[in-house]
Amino acid sequence: MKTNSYFDLSAFEKVEDIIYLDEPILSHLKLNEKDYFLYLVDSFEDYDVFLFFEIDADTILKYLTKSISLRDIIKSNNILLILEQDYDGNVINAQSILCESLPEDYLPEANSFLEYEPLENSFYYEMINEYDRKLYLHDLRKNAFYLKFSTNDRKYGDTIGLRELTNTLLTNLSTSFKHFVTIDFEKKFNSIIPEDNKRSKILKSVFADTDLRMVDLNFGSFEIGLSTDKLMKSNIEFKEVKEWADNVGDNYKKIVLDNDITNAELATLLNNYTDEERNQIFEPVLRIVENKNYNLKVKGSVGEKYSNLGLNKKEVSSKIVTKIKKVDDIQQKHLELITVTTIIDKNSNKKTINLDNTLFSSIESTEYLLGYNDFKKYGYNNVPDGIKIAILIENNDTYIVLRANYNENAFEVRVDNDKIEEGIKKMVDRIYEYTINL
Repeated sequence: MKTNSYFDLSAFEKVEDIIYLDEPILSHLKLNEKDYFLYLVDSFEDYDVFLFFEIDADTILKYLTKSISLRDIIKSNNILLILEQDYDGNVINAQSILCESLPEDYLPEANSFLEYEPLENSFYYEMINEYDRKLYLHDLRKNAFYLKFSTNDRKYGDTIGLRELTNTLLTNLSTSFKHFVTIDFEKKFNSIIPEDNKRSKILKSVFADTDLRMVDLNFGSFEIGLSTDKLMKSNIEFKEVKEWADNVGDNYKKIVLDNDITNAELATLLNNYTDEERNQIFEPVLRIVENKNYNLKVKGSVGEKYSNLGLNKKEVSSKIVTKIKKVDDIQQKHLELITVTTIIDKNSNKKTINLDNTLFSSIESTEYLLGYNDFKKYGYNNVPDGIKIAILIENNDTYIVLRANYNENAFEVRVDNDKIEEGIKKMVDRIYEYTINL
């Protein structure tokens, strides 16, 4: 490219053409760590006319994400350059101009927001993705509520043990929320979608989208910020279901984790939920509240102060939850997987021997091979004859976890007692339900 005494565009590095229609309309250039836009505004027989101006990286990002229009970007510059470039690439004229003196024809329309989807090899691809992630998290945090779980045992300071956290707080909280989502969906759509199978399939398809997102976390006394995700639900087809999914998390906080359950709210709870439904929803949370080793507090936003849950009031919790064992009366059963030898004689009599007091008497995990006969045993015949699925059975001290992978899908079952057979049946149920919905 020939240089020109007025202006030499060859000194600038072209980062990318942002708008391209048969020819570059808007280009991003760079020189000495500074960014510039080159914008085509007019064409004549022998040359094109461009606006040239400096721009910062933050403004570029806002433009690429539709937060600011090109018109507003141009008008934010007091002085711009007008460049005339011939079709050989030479700048034949360059002159400064005040923005207020620009011809109206040189300005984009007021709604000049960019519809931009960067390709993976684009200079802006990772920049925009990172911006979207931060924006997404920022929006979630604006509507987050917070739970604070602390210990009364000062032996370890304010720290919480992993198993304490999992078994006492997270498991109970997750169980409560799962029951609330299922029960709330049934109440909302039982009459709208009267077919049980169809209603069950719809709930299954959107269940993951109802989950609360963790948006803040502090350690020591465990503090967690949770928010309802209203942005990433574009896959939900039914308008009514999407509206329900957008609000079910907030409703759970408002109803179950309320810090002040009034008499009117209590009456509504007793009227709208059966004893069994209330027990399923509130009992897991009450197990946390009534555990004398811990404190659970809640606040509605990051700027508020923490307070106790409404369930802390005995006169409230005793009416909401009708059947619950006292936490002090619950003795956790410490489970242990043991290896055994089974001897089968020729008459099909069998004897199981516990390999006690041996090197192999206690193990952390074992495997069980699930086959066609296991499905048939529970009345499920519509599975492949040769089906074989390995179930990993793990010992977690106070409960047993069963895990399996089938058709690239993970399945997990937890049993809170030593009834492994019950866990295997649950695993069979879940895998069979998955196979019939393929």
